[in-house]
Amino acid sequence: MHVLCVAEKPSVAKTLAEILSDSRFDTRPSADMYVKNYDFTYNLNNRPTQFTMTALRGHITELHFDGAIDRNWQDYNFEDLFHVPIRKTIAEQSIALSNNIRNQARHCDVLFIWTDCDREGEAIGGDVADVCREANPRIQVWRARFSTMQPPEIHRAAQNHALLDMRQVEAVRIRTELDFRIGAAFTRLQTTRLRPHFHTQNNKVVSYGSCQFPTLGFVVDRYQQIQNFIPEPFWKIVLSYVHRRDDGSELVTMFKWRREHLFDQWACFILYEICYEKKIATVTQVRSKSTSKWKPLPLTTVELQKVACRALRMSGHQIMNIAEKLYNNGLISYPRTETDQFDPDFDFMSLINMQTGDPQWGQYAQLLRDGEFERPRNGRGNDRAHPPIHPTKYSLAGLNADEKRVYEFIVRRFLGCCWKNALGHETNVEVQMDTEYFDAKGLVILQRNYLEVYTYDRWNGNEIPEFVQGDEFIPDTLRFESGRTTAPQLLTEPDLISLMEKNEIGTDATIAEHIQKIIDRGYVFKENQYFRPLTLGIALVLGYDQIDFETSLSKPFLRRQVRRLHRLLTHVHSCADADGGRLEIYL
Repeated sequence: MHVLCVAEKPSVAKTLAEILSDSRFDTRPSADMYVKNYDFTYNLNNRPTQFTMTALRGHITELHFDGAIDRNWQDYNFEDLFHVPIRKTIAEQSIALSNNIRNQARHCDVLFIWTDCDREGEAIGGDVADVCREANPRIQVWRARFSTMQPPEIHRAAQNHALLDMRQVEAVRIRTELDFRIGAAFTRLQTTRLRPHFHTQNNKVVSYGSCQFPTLGFVVDRYQQIQNFIPEPFWKIVLSYVHRRDDGSELVTMFKWRREHLFDQWACFILYEICYEKKIATVTQVRSKSTSKWKPLPLTTVELQKVACRALRMSGHQIMNIAEKLYNNGLISYPRTETDQFDPDFDFMSLINMQTGDPQWGQYAQLLRDGEFERPRNGRGNDRAHPPIHPTKYSLAGLNADEKRVYEFIVRRFLGCCWKNALGHETNVEVQMDTEYFDAKGLVILQRNYLEVYTYDRWNGNEIPEFVQGDEFIPDTLRFESGRTTAPQLLTEPDLISLMEKNEIGTDATIAEHIQKIIDRGYVFKENQYFRPLTLGIALVLGYDQIDFETSLSKPFLRRQVRRLHRLLTHVHSCADADGGRLEIYL
């Protein structure tokens, strides 16, 4: 039996060949200069079997309209693009790859798909199977399920093959067709109508994407909130108490007015006068309790982007590219996952042991070995495909500075998950001056625990004096102050990622790509970590909003319906009627 294995990337194919062959393989060139064919013998179910490992470079197919429609944007109504036939062809840059796969398949009995174990990887596997069946209709199709590039898991996937999930394949195909038709129609509409106004850029394409446009909408919406914001004056009462210690030092306690502030100056001033005339504040309640700061949940793709963007000052796009490289090098598990809970039989200690030699965080890994370990919390997400992101090997050799920082973040997050919650003691003090109440909160951190290794979280103590119910004191400060409300800030990337996740715009794996697209296409730019829309981006969003569609194109509602359809299609057996109903909402 001869087995043809196909990986999604050349680097992955080589790593898989090294693992499965114990680095004993022969290398043959292919028609694509970046892709090699690796031949070796593998002991499959106790039988020596001839394997050939080769690779793709992502998706190999693309969609097109018929030739005339593809070439001529002027002679076809954009509404026709929702209904005219489309054809799927091998992408020009993938012709050599597909020819290589087709040639290898002619002499093989089994096609073994080793693409990434997500929906896109499943769809790529479906396309590869179609190409191979053209050359060899009798070829069997197997699917490898794996989450890390570690030898035990790779061998387990090789020995326990699965089948392609055709429901996921069809769901991705119908979503791809929806995105293609919608994007083509609106891109042509926008470009043909707006191009005459770009005097210096007559070849500019004003693109539309059903994910990128709601993403742009979030940025423009926040910008408009700021532009339309009208500050309002407010007034408040400020109270503080200074405790003089025996050593002469002072401890200042700031109390927060329970009303926070009032927008009526004279009403606030009357309340201030009541307090001023009272002069004495009375401690009416003291509540003390133990408290804790929970350790973080296991790491998902969205959480990696949100937290690492803020902590490492990198873009989500950059972080995901680095995470992909770390995964391909076998340093971390698959970086695209919605799972934030580890399986009950997950082997934590072997992974913790790998980290004990590091000069920066090795001591914390050693403490976990010595008894500080506590099983990670369970979140609510489980995609049933991949575990949370975690380190799978320790090696910093060959990594550049940014790659080391992302790897360190993932390691520290994993070790922090395995630690205990931080513990503290909290005291809440309530004081009264006539009708008005003021509150202060003190916090003493007793055990930092996970905070020792997971340095990206903050929990700061706040010391206050010991107050006793019934105590009275004269405030050291009692002021009547004014202020003005402030506009919200522009969106940061973590803010934008959170909005996209909440509104189901993009997937955990594509959120960063959609954000990068609105930057690359000149709709927004990033200024000191904040997104600011450019004139074209603002004009597109406001223009569509002024058309007053029944459902706004710049809001997330339409894309959310498509995402729900996509989830539905993974649980049904036919996609035949799926596209028509969803396309109608764009007409």
